[in-house]
Amino acid sequence: MSAPPDLLIDLGHSRIKWASGLAGQLLEDSTGACPIDDIADFEQMLQTGCAQRALVSGQTNPEVFEAVSARLTQAGVSLQAVSSGNPVLPVQPAYPQLGCDRWLALQYPWLEQKAALCVIDCGTAITVDLVDDDGRHQGGWIMAGLASLRHGLLARARRLPAPGNEHLNLDCPTPNSAQAIAAGTLLQVLGGINLALDRCERLVGRSLKPYLGGGDAATLVAHIDRPVHRDDTLVLRGLALAAESA
Repeated sequence: MSAPPDLLIDLGHSRIKWASGLAGQLLEDSTGACPIDDIADFEQMLQTGCAQRALVSGQTNPEVFEAVSARLTQAGVSLQAVSSGNPVLPVQPAYPQLGCDRWLALQYPWLEQKAALCVIDCGTAITVDLVDDDGRHQGGWIMAGLASLRHGLLARARRLPAPGNEHLNLDCPTPNSAQAIAAGTLLQVLGGINLALDRCERLVGRSLKPYLGGGDAATLVAHIDRPVHRDDTLVLRGLALAAESA
């Protein structure tokens, strides 16, 4: 009898994401997500699943990690925590303290392209990472994500209005403070991303089609000034590969 799929779990700063993996591949229809402060959907998934082993990325939030570990134990699922560089995967981290999610997100794009690439994750933080033509991770940049940027501004300037979620025209200034904050912070994020991409392309000597994922990817994708590979499952795909190497 063949082994059941592994449960792959990505613990982010604001969400838990999961999927099933088998033979190094992500099972495409198995993905799910929930906020870290309301894991009812995660618990429901465990009750209906059949996994015997879970691979977990993201031990930087001890309380969430302990809560997830306890639920896995109750469900009879063994837990294996994945850390940057362990297990060995094709792209090694540029430095030991690299976040595990960033490291895992590089693996599938490298195996798909075997050429220089850039991965952008747009969540609570925005990360931009570069891999060169030899498969060496060169490091990257970390910026405040869109929600984090707006939250930080409003926390320091409490009389400013909260930005809305209406459609924004970034080509023109706006005579409305709430819209100006929404558009200005979006321009700020896009400027950082596009500048980082320019630096990556200068280093590798040619244009790149970056991989883009994360909770704000849908908002940002239309404004990035070059084509992108849109994929919100890169960390989970990396976990599927880690499951085969563990």
